[in-house]
Amino acid sequence: MNRGARELEEEPSVVEMIDTEFENSPSRITILRDFPETRIVDRVLGPYRIGHEVELPFWIAQHLVKMGYAKFREDEQLTLNVLSTTHYKETLPASRQVPKLSRSFYFQVRRLLRELKSQEAKDRNKARDLDKALALARDIVNIRVKKIASLSASGEQTTELTSNLTAEEQVLYERMRLAVESWRKDILGREEAS
Repeated sequence: MNRGARELEEEPSVVEMIDTEFENSPSRITILRDFPETRIVDRVLGPYRIGHEVELPFWIAQHLVKMGYAKFREDEQLTLNVLSTTHYKETLPASRQVPKLSRSFYFQVRRLLRELKSQEAKDRNKARDLDKALALARDIVNIRVKKIASLSASGEQTTELTSNLTAEEQVLYERMRLAVESWRKDILGREEAS
């Protein structure tokens, strides 16, 4: 079987499925220059005028931004500053709970890292930004994984405890919880583990 056929048969990862959902979710952009009416397959875009704010699927909005017709709204962007603030909140000593992140946090982290990598290829000075973003993201992930592991090992199953988890983290929590539960049953015997 060739590589392409194997890839088609592989199940997409949870992250890939979530990314696909976010790629198709609505995103708000501000038009920077007039965009003429354009037909894309069965969809008509535009016309859009300078200054208008429009809501489009993320993947279309991203193309308009790359072509210079629009910019993402500030509140729809994850920046190095926002990542630093998130990191700070995660590292507070009193922060034993899992602080709430936006639904699209990890999607935005992956997007920010890709953007910084592409900027680094053009401008070596961007390497520091990429290194900082990677370090912050790695710390956030490690801290949250530890909290999720602790939560899943506690045996408690309440919506209150897991309500601050992103979709990716919900899957991780559930997998860890089931693994711990199975392990406990193997160690303690099926009846005593409950």
